[in-house]
Amino acid sequence: MKKFEIKDAGENKWMVSHHEIPKFTCLFEDKRFSHQRTITGLSDPTGNPTEVQLLLKMEQWLKRYHKDKTDL
Repeated sequence: MKKFEIKDAGENKWMVSHHEIPKFTCLFEDKRFSHQRTITGLSDPTGNPTEVQLLLKMEQWLKRYHKDKTDL
């Protein structure tokens, strides 16, 4: 199984899932000129260095393989 997976979550929404420990999901909502993110499953995604590193890896993965989904 891949470390990250992207799925359609409805109209103008998509979900990125991280399948290794710690498992988390990130829901993206495409607004007219911006993206909104909701992160579920991480205890402190802004202060814990390990969790911040995972989010950075997810953003790099999105930039590399799914440029059409986001403008990160």
